[in-house]
Amino acid sequence: MEAEVASALWQVEAAFVAHQARDVLESLTPRQGPVVLAEADPLALALGLGETIGAPDDVRALTPWLLRAVVSDDRVDLHSVLSRIATFWNGWTTSERAAVRDFVDTLWVALLDRHPGPVAVLPVATAASFLDDASGLGDGAGRLLGIWEYKDTASADHHLAELVIDAHYGARVDPEVLGWARARPQRDRLERAAARDRPEPWAGDLGAAIDLLAAPPN
Repeated sequence: MEAEVASALWQVEAAFVAHQARDVLESLTPRQGPVVLAEADPLALALGLGETIGAPDDVRALTPWLLRAVVSDDRVDLHSVLSRIATFWNGWTTSERAAVRDFVDTLWVALLDRHPGPVAVLPVATAASFLDDASGLGDGAGRLLGIWEYKDTASADHHLAELVIDAHYGARVDPEVLGWARARPQRDRLERAAARDRPEPWAGDLGAAIDLLAAPPN
């Protein structure tokens, strides 16, 4: 596992250490018996924990378990886990909520720092899909866009170009994100990147994104 992701998971576990996970969870689904945590399907827990499996307090206790499943089980998507957490976290401590956000931010930085992907520990390979998944937390995109602005790297620029292209061809992109991507600072950024990376294999993506941003939006 990438060192930065492993460290973020450790921080999550430290933040939730006061909440011990139960070994056996009750099931509210007809004809299904108790769920043994050691044998539980991570996807089933991500979709039903706190409602059809266990109780709301189990979501809190199993948040480290759920976030670890995001990077260890390719069936467990980030959006489902974050939506599950956000449904129940209103009464959680500031440090617990911050640990979850820090984990998301760590995955985001790991994605922006690498292109092309995918990276084994990342649940998605594109910025557009990551931002869509992260929206499950209900925070809005502002914090992640701020990180993107700070990451003045070739890989982050390539991700930006890819998002512009993906949006043009129908990828689901939040209007806030799309407005940010089309703003003058991002257009200037892509133009600088195109001049810098002219010999690189991804130069065509940078040029295509610049052309799309220069055209009137549909």
